Amino acid sequence: MIKLALVGSGNLAHHLYESILPLDEIQLVGVLGRNPETLASYDAVLTTTDPLALPAADLTIIAVSDDSIAKVSQKLEQKHGLLAHTSGAQTLNAIAGNRRAVCYPLQTFSKSRAVDFSTIPFCLEAETEKDYELLEDFCSLLTQRVIRMNSEDRKHLHLAAVYVNNFVNQLYQSAYEILDGRDLPFDLLHPLILETAKKVMDNRPSDVQTGPAKRGDQGIMDAHLEIQSEANRKIYTLLTQAIQNSQNT
Repeated sequence: MIKLALVGSGNLAHHLYESILPLDEIQLVGVLGRNPETLASYDAVLTTTDPLALPAADLTIIAVSDDSIAKVSQKLEQKHGLLAHTSGAQTLNAIAGNRRAVCYPLQTFSKSRAVDFSTIPFCLEAETEKDYELLEDFCSLLTQRVIRMNSEDRKHLHLAAVYVNNFVNQLYQSAYEILDGRDLPFDLLHPLILETAKKVMDNRPSDVQTGPAKRGDQGIMDAHLEIQSEANRKIYTLLTQAIQNSQNT
């Protein structure tokens, strides 16, 4: 049985807590967080705002913001075992301690939405083979896809994730505002969003690109530019150029 401590009370920490509790192979010894009110929802285990009160563990998962990893890890002790942060962008060196690792689940998390960890890739890194095996043993209880990945590759993966998640979501917001300005429902776009996502599951994205930029339909593009805000015109122009450049490579 792996004794595990959890640090954090945000979206990822919440879902890890919910997924770890039913596992017989894991003993969740405690949760460390900053806010007593937020910690109140972790009522099945010991919770504390004091790092010194966090029980000893074989593995401690640090699920906090990137900028907080170093500060939080400095407050943990040797009794907390292998310290593993969950950031895609930070290296092993973000952790202050003798035993460091990374446990990066490649997904976006919101407390209001259920998560099936079994389908989520977990990208792992550790400094010793023994520590990697411990981390792998833990993650294999949650997911079917464990991938060994160094910090440099993970940094590029995280960048790619920002493009397909954060940037795409901002484009959804722009589309929402365009429709909302005409009192049109956003759900008109739902079938298109789903079909576009399905296409890239089986194809190179550039091979399934469609639309006026790919066709070189300048009249339509000019008409689109006329009805957009200045900020959206800049985005539209940049993405149009990117699509056209991609077709030429």
